[in-house]
Amino acid sequence: MKKISYILPALALLSPPAFAGDMHNHMSGTGASAKAAAQAHKGQGTVNKLDAQAGIVNLTHGPIKSLGWSGMTMDFKVKDKAALDKIKAGMKVDFEVSKEADGMFAITHIGPAK
Repeated sequence: MKKISYILPALALLSPPAFAGDMHNHMSGTGASAKAAAQAHKGQGTVNKLDAQAGIVNLTHGPIKSLGWSGMTMDFKVKDKAALDKIKAGMKVDFEVSKEADGMFAITHIGPAK
């Protein structure tokens, strides 16, 4: 019984950082293989709002299997701000994201869904 009292506090100290790391890996895509991170990943979604001046779009997208992402709503930086001229809130879009040097994902292509 004495050994258990030493193990449980040690496990409790290890749990929060492990969870935080898992969430960071999911959001930044570092859980994906190096090959997957270097390629463009295709997705489909709906534009909730966009800020053309800042180059940010908020999308609700479906699963992106090549990244192991489930569907979610999130903001993305858009590499080419001019691409935002072709879309508006409420529009269904096809897009591609790729991993940036900072570990975050940015949209490299976005346009009306086909």
